[in-house]
Amino acid sequence: MAGRWRPPREDRTDADTIRRKNELREKLLEIVEYGTEEDFVLAVKSYKPDIGKAELRELIMQFRDAVREKRGLS
Repeated sequence: MAGRWRPPREDRTDADTIRRKNELREKLLEIVEYGTEEDFVLAVKSYKPDIGKAELRELIMQFRDAVREKRGLS
């Protein structure tokens, strides 16, 4: 008997994952507007606890650029 077709694992989503991504997106937008770098790092680490140093450093640089642009500091 043939198995039932399922999309590749990368394409599968569940409601909890989508909810967590949306919550993180909203939290990050708020942090860029009003928060600090420490707030940003805590939010990223709560979403992805096993993040590497290089990846975190790159995200922090992107955060700094977004803050400069959003707050008109550049």
